[in-house]
Amino acid sequence: MMYLIEFLIILFLLWVYIRYASRKGIGQLIKKDGPDLHGYKEGTPTMGGVIFISVAAVFMVAIKVDPFLIASMVVFMMLGLWDDMTSIIKKDAYGMKARHKFALQIVISAALLWLFSPETVTFIPFYGKVNPGFWYYVFAVFVMVGTVNAVNITDGLDGLAGFVSVSSLLSMYIFLLLKGHEENSIMILLFAIFAFLIFNSKPAKVFMGDTGSLAIGGFISALAIKYHFEFYLIFFGFIFVIETLSVIIQVASYKIREKRVFKMAPIHHHFELSGWQESKIVFVFTVLNFVSSLIVLR
Repeated sequence: MMYLIEFLIILFLLWVYIRYASRKGIGQLIKKDGPDLHGYKEGTPTMGGVIFISVAAVFMVAIKVDPFLIASMVVFMMLGLWDDMTSIIKKDAYGMKARHKFALQIVISAALLWLFSPETVTFIPFYGKVNPGFWYYVFAVFVMVGTVNAVNITDGLDGLAGFVSVSSLLSMYIFLLLKGHEENSIMILLFAIFAFLIFNSKPAKVFMGDTGSLAIGGFISALAIKYHFEFYLIFFGFIFVIETLSVIIQVASYKIREKRVFKMAPIHHHFELSGWQESKIVFVFTVLNFVSSLIVLR
């Protein structure tokens, strides 16, 4: 019942927000190096993440979810909101300077880990438990920063980041349930994203913005750190990893060889420019992400 109430509240608030954002001109700015196919999306209301993440956070507080999970989600939401607001105020699709955002992500991750001091152990798939001591915190910062950026990079097509996040979160919920942990915060975020996808599926009426993508990444990484399955994110977030690698490969190839590997990075744009419809890319990527999760759902 709680999840249904949350779902309906977010649906209503998003409906109100879309109308408000449309009147106030709080719209998405399209990057000039993006596919020409996206020109029609210019002006679509953005920062929808502030609605579904905020409501999810309230429900998590109500059922006394681990503060580490809530804080990681909300603080990264605030960073994303800052970036989105900067973009709108400057009328520049790039918002904050990349190096400034990256530095803040490192500081935020380190601060969260220092404040909540998770146990310095992790499980390596098909190997077992390891305890790297102090170096675990360096590794955990890498996990948090890498995850929030990976989700952010994936957020480039209508519904893509949302549906891939759903497949990741659902798989992690089942995984933890099989391990004897019923983490209701996952279901709260899942239903929040479900409500958002009603308006974000193609043709999108609203985008989550960095406000939403960084928050989802913050939650997923904190969840992995709390339950020590950081390495399993390679499988639970397979598409997030592939999207990130495609950018790294593209940039490295161009700098070293002055040649591009993909028609455009992230890789979802490569398929888009190869003639795939957005809906097909979203479907295939979501299925691939869920199938990769089955490797550790045993």
